[in-house]
Amino acid sequence: MGIVTLGYLLFEPKAVGAALYAWIISLLLNFALAYFKKYRLIGAFYAIHGCLFLGYTLNFMPNVIHAIEFFWMIVFTLYTFFAIGKKAGYLALILNFISVTNYFYFHFQTNIKLLAQHLETYQVTATLVTIGGSFAIIAYLLRQFKNTTSFAEKKFKAANAELENRNRLVQAQNEEKTIMLKEIHHRVKNNLQVITSLLRLQSREIDDEKTKAQFQDAVQRIIAMSLIHEKMYQNENLSKIDLKDYLDTLAIDLIKTYADNIHVTLDISSKLDRLGNNTLVPVALIFNELISNSLKHAFQDRDQGKITVELFPREKNMFELMYKDDGIWSEPSKEGSFGLELIETLTEQLDGKVTRTNENGTVYRFVLKNVE
Repeated sequence: MGIVTLGYLLFEPKAVGAALYAWIISLLLNFALAYFKKYRLIGAFYAIHGCLFLGYTLNFMPNVIHAIEFFWMIVFTLYTFFAIGKKAGYLALILNFISVTNYFYFHFQTNIKLLAQHLETYQVTATLVTIGGSFAIIAYLLRQFKNTTSFAEKKFKAANAELENRNRLVQAQNEEKTIMLKEIHHRVKNNLQVITSLLRLQSREIDDEKTKAQFQDAVQRIIAMSLIHEKMYQNENLSKIDLKDYLDTLAIDLIKTYADNIHVTLDISSKLDRLGNNTLVPVALIFNELISNSLKHAFQDRDQGKITVELFPREKNMFELMYKDDGIWSEPSKEGSFGLELIETLTEQLDGKVTRTNENGTVYRFVLKNVE
C-alpha cells in the first residue's frame, strides 16, 4: 500500500488521499495484530473495512479510473473466504455486489464522460501497474490456499491414520479384557458348581430330612449366583444381561427342584434397561427365596399355580419389584426364619424397603436401589 500511495502521488494525485488512508489503516491493523494476536478478528475487520472503502471510492470519486477497485474487491473476497471464514466471506461478497451494482446504475455514465474529457496516459499506466499488483496478490492467495489445502489434507491423513491405529489398539485391548472377564465369569461359575456338587455329596450322608432340606436351600442359593455368571459369559455385553431370561431360567430350575409335579405358570415382565452388577446377586437371591417359599408352602395339594413378577423403574435410580403368587399358604412363614432374615438383609443392602400383603395369595412389593 505504501508503493501504491507513492505511485498515485507521482501519477494520479486525485487518488492519493484514498491510497494514503488505506496505507495508514493497513499499518495500524498490523500493529494491532502484533499486539493483540487476534488474527481472525483483525483480519475480518480489515477485509470488511476494505470492501466498504472500495465501495466508497467507486461511487464517490468520479474523476479517477475505476478499474482497480474491481480487482481489489476480488482480492478482499478471496482473502476473507480463505483466511477468515465462510460467513465473513459471504458478507464481503454481498457488500462488493451492492457497491458494484450501485456504481453501474448511478455513477458509471458520469464517470466515463469525465474520464473521456481528461484522461491522461499516466493515469492509464498507474491503473495498469496497480491491476498487475492486484493480479500478483490474487495469484499469491490462490497459491496459499492450495498450500494450505495440501497441508491440511496431509495433516488429516496423518491424524486419521493415527486415529485408526489407536482404535485398533483400543479394540484389541477391549477384546482382550472381554475375553478375560468372560473367562473369569466362566471360572467363577465352574467353582460355584463344584461347591454345589460338594454340598450335594455331603447331604447324602445326612439322614435328617430337615438338615437335608437346609443343604438343598443352600445349594439353590449358590445356583442362583452361579447362573448370573453363566449368563454373563454367554452374553456379548458383559454389563447387561436379559433379566427376564435370567429369572425365567432360575424359576424353572427351582420348580424342577421343589415342585416338579406342579404346573406353575410364570408371568415375568421387566421394564428395566439393566441392573447394576452389584444389584443382580441380591435381587437373584431375593427372587430365589420368594419362589422357593411359594413352591414349598403356597401350592401344596394343588396341581397348578401362577407366579407373577414385575420390575419397573422409579425415580432417583430406584426400581420396584412386585412378586405375587396365587397360592393358599399351608403354613405361615416363621418369624425370624433364615429365609425371611435373608430377604430383609438383602433389601437393606440395596437401601430399600419391602411390604407384604395376603390377598388372593401372597404379594411382596420391594422398592430397591439400583447399585452399579
